Order: sequence, then C-alpha cells, then structure tokens
Amino acid sequence: MEGFFNTIQTLLEPVVNLGALFMIFVVFTLIGLIVRLGIIKSIRNGLMIAVGFQGVYIVVDFFLAGVGPAAVALTERFGGVFTYTDIGWGAYAAFAFGHPIAYAVIALSLAVNLVMILTNLTDTLNLNIWDTWEATICALIVLALTNNVLAALIVATGWCYLNLFVTDWYALKGYPEKFYGFKNIAFYQGFNVWWGMFAHWIGNLLDKIPGTSQAKFTPEYVQKRFGAIGEPAVLGGIIGLLMGIGAGLYWGDVVMLMIKLATALVLLPMMSGVVMQALVPVSEAASEFMQAKTKGKQLFIGVDPAIAVGHTSVLATTALMVPIMLIWAFIIPGTLSVPLADLPALLFFWVFAAAPNKGDMLRTLITTIIMGGLATVSGIFIAPWANGVAKLMGVENVTGATSTFLYFCQDMLVSGFIGENFAKLGIAGVLIIMIVLMAIGTAFRVRYNIQKSKAMATAAAQ
Repeated sequence: MEGFFNTIQTLLEPVVNLGALFMIFVVFTLIGLIVRLGIIKSIRNGLMIAVGFQGVYIVVDFFLAGVGPAAVALTERFGGVFTYTDIGWGAYAAFAFGHPIAYAVIALSLAVNLVMILTNLTDTLNLNIWDTWEATICALIVLALTNNVLAALIVATGWCYLNLFVTDWYALKGYPEKFYGFKNIAFYQGFNVWWGMFAHWIGNLLDKIPGTSQAKFTPEYVQKRFGAIGEPAVLGGIIGLLMGIGAGLYWGDVVMLMIKLATALVLLPMMSGVVMQALVPVSEAASEFMQAKTKGKQLFIGVDPAIAVGHTSVLATTALMVPIMLIWAFIIPGTLSVPLADLPALLFFWVFAAAPNKGDMLRTLITTIIMGGLATVSGIFIAPWANGVAKLMGVENVTGATSTFLYFCQDMLVSGFIGENFAKLGIAGVLIIMIVLMAIGTAFRVRYNIQKSKAMATAAAQ
C-alpha cells in the first residue's frame, strides 16, 4: 500500500503543488484541443478561464480579509471559552494535500468519474480536482480513528461517487444556468452540494407560506423599490456599517469595512463574467463533441462554485449570517467551538441556497439560518474528529483545532461515525455501509434515466 501511495504521489504531486489555476489552465486548454477548438483558441480560452478564476479568488480573498477582522471582533466581543478553535477550512485543505492519501483519492475520484460517465450514472465531467480535499479529509478522519488505510480509501471512494449524484441533481434542476447564467456547468464542491437540495425543499415549503410565496426581496426589486439602496455598492456599504458597529470597530475601520464590502459586491460579478465568457465556447464545443461521440449525451463541466459567489444575494447573506452563526454557537447546548476563521468563508454554502430561493434575500436568509443551526449541531460531533485530523498532521494546539466549514459537510459526520464504530463494523461493515449509500444514489439515478428514456421515446413518437 505504501508503494501505491508513493507512485501516485510521484505522478500527481508536481501538478497539485502548482495549484488550482495551473490545473484550470491545462485542463481547459486540453479540453479545447480535444473538442477541436483549435490550438490558439484553446490556449486563449484556457488562459481567460484561469484569468477569470484568478480574479474571483483575488476578490474573494479581499472580501474574506475585510470581513474577517470584523468577525473576529464580534466573536471576542460576544464570545466565551470554547473547547476548540476554528482555524479555517484552508488549514484543513492544506492538511489534506499534505498527506500521501490525497493523491490516491484524486486518482480514485478521476477513475470513479470516468466509470460513471461511461455507465451513464453521471452527467458531470468534474474538472474541479482541488475540491477532492473534502473527500480526503473524510479519509483522514477515518484514518485518525482507525489507523486503517483501506477503510479510509473505501469511505473516500464512496463520497467521490455520491458527490457526483448531488452535483448532477443541482445542475439538472437548472440552477447554475437559469439563475447564475452558466450554461452546461455544474458546481462541484464535495457532498456539501446537497445543501442545494435542502434549499430546494425549503424553497418549496416557503412557496406555500403567504408572506414568502413570492420572490420579492431580490436585489433587482430592492434597487427598483428603494433606488440607490439596492445597488451592490450601497448595499455592501450598509451591511459593512452595521457589521462594523456591531463589532465595536473604530469609526475609521467601519468606513474601510464599508468600502471593502462594497468593492467585493461590485467586482465579483465582473470577474465571474470573465469566466462565463471564456467558458461558453468550451462548454458548447464540449457539449457538441460529447453528443456526437455518445449518441446525444450531454455533459456538464464540473467547476468550483466560487464563480457564482459574487451574486449580490450571496454576499449580502454572507455578511448577515456572521452574527447569526455566532448566536447559534452560543444558544445551542453542547457547542464546542465558536465560528471564527470560517465565518466569512461560509459563502461557499450560501451560494447553493440563493438559486432555489430565486435570489430573494429574505427567503435565502431564512434558509441559511436553518442550515446554520443544523451545521452547528453537527459540529458537536465533528469538532473532535477535525481535531484528530489536525493531530494526525502534527498540529498541536492548546485548545484544539477545528473548522466550522467542516460542520456543513455531512460526509464528515457519516465518516466520523463509521470511524468511531470501526471496532464493531470492521472492513466488511464499512464496505456495506458505503455500498448501501451508493446503491441508494444509484437507484435514484437509474430511475431518472428510465424516466428520461420514456420521455424521449414519447417525444419521438409524436
């Protein structure tokens, strides 16, 4: 097994170490060449997609850096003593790629994706290799609890398989295209995409309540109804003002926070637009190519949902959820940590809630409040396992280490329970659990395939 790890690491480590942007450029350039866009156009589109993502990452980092100090100040002002310290998802992504098992997970995820495409079990060609770090953390949780590499790889493989089902579901509902404007695109970011399904169900419930049945408080409505107040820059400034005052910041820092949030709300949609413009010819060519090669089959290209976080509803929700997440941590009994480093980064979950709620900021906020409460409860169980991963990677912290981001990843919850009960389950038990979960996902997919075939046959007969 060690030799296998070393081989995979030797092959993939140089590429992974160059970072996400390198992979984005190379992969999309190669796709352009494969679907016959031509050398120059393929390189140009690969560069522009990388440029757009770089812009998104820069502005997101700027946004997080602006909100971060205010979040820390809010935590210190209203917080207490907790068992674990939120050190942020970035640290855990580093833990993931710092362990040799990560390279085996990448290889397994690519193999699983290919097999599922060939067997018509997924419509997504995942190019977001970076976010395999989440499945790797699941593997490390199991490894830390069991010291069994095989069990860790079984769990990680299962999640790579299941992740594609929820990714497909969200894309097939049309949310990336109809709401965010990304045609033939799927958002791949680990099993946490399931929150899009959750938001869809909550959205259907809100549709039945008179006060929330209509998507009224969209950014467009607010701007039309209240004029300049609804503009992204002004809205960001207002939220920054309220957050800064709540955090007790010096008046000059409050103004700077207003400027930073306004900047993020204005620039992020622009950077997402750069990505979208460059993705269009690639996705269209890829779609035509796959339809020709697979008798009409159309594939979504799986990318990082970071391209969609610039939507005004998402950024406004992110800022509003900062104090709400703190409140959840204080009022839910048994909470072991207070959100800190990950507070602003939770926009990567709120992005899945905005589309099912049609951009209505009130409906989105209601949905994310429920999401935050459920994740806080999950954190009671996940926090010790996250700390176990940190210790496995050699990190020593007086109060322990955790990540609020992980609390939203329900695959972490299941993986931890599997690891804790490994003595009773054994390898056979772990395998059975993951096979059952995979079988459930497969059953829903097969049902969808049958319904789609019947619909196509009916349409052809008419």
